[in-house]
Amino acid sequence: MDALWAGTPMVTMPGETLASRVAASQLQCLGCPELIAHTRQEYEDVAVKLGYDPVPCGKQRICSPLFNTKQYTMDLEKLYLQMWGANRVLYGMQPHQMSH
Repeated sequence: MDALWAGTPMVTMPGETLASRVAASQLQCLGCPELIAHTRQEYEDVAVKLGYDPVPCGKQRICSPLFNTKQYTMDLEKLYLQMWGANRVLYGMQPHQMSH
């Protein structure tokens, strides 16, 4: 995430584990899906292309929800309140459905 904040392009190839998909999610949110490879050959092609023609990702960070900590905090607090409300059964009340 620090590399993306600095505007450094990052190539990734999501795999089967959560950790291997995090960078792809970050790049997608940042608006740089062209840096997500789906095959080893595509990964190599993107990396070589970046070597000749770097595509900085720094400008996207300004308006990207990935780095909008104020909005992230407000959304997280809202989710906490929804989860707390979901504990209504502790008070003998019917639970209600959570939505995103």
